[in-house]
Amino acid sequence: MLRKFIVTLLLITFSGGMAFANWIEFGETNSGVHYIDLNETGSDDKYVYYWVLTNYFNPQEIPLVSKKYSSKKVYKQTDCKRFRTSAVQIILYEKEMSKGVALIDENYKESSFTTPIFESIGFEELEKICSHIER
Repeated sequence: MLRKFIVTLLLITFSGGMAFANWIEFGETNSGVHYIDLNETGSDDKYVYYWVLTNYFNPQEIPLVSKKYSSKKVYKQTDCKRFRTSAVQIILYEKEMSKGVALIDENYKESSFTTPIFESIGFEELEKICSHIER
């Protein structure tokens, strides 16, 4: 219960300033360009919290729904000591750079940590946020 309260508090604290996010490009894949907002980070005793954004080159289909999204914003919970990450919230937007209608907004109560593959975009993301926090 306390953990849920802390995550909710962090989401409220950091989502209020999202209109002024300072997205920094950190990589590109075949599907799109990936950004991170280093200004909207937070941490507790174990984890670092931050937002990442993906702008897709081509609109992506939402399975079982007739709508498409052009960007995805993910609020992450990351363990830099064990180099693993988990999604806390995922929002799919109709337009690029998290603009337009939010087509899906999902929150995850249980952490499902994964360790990114070496030299993948996820690996670059964790290197970027963990080196930023260690400063």
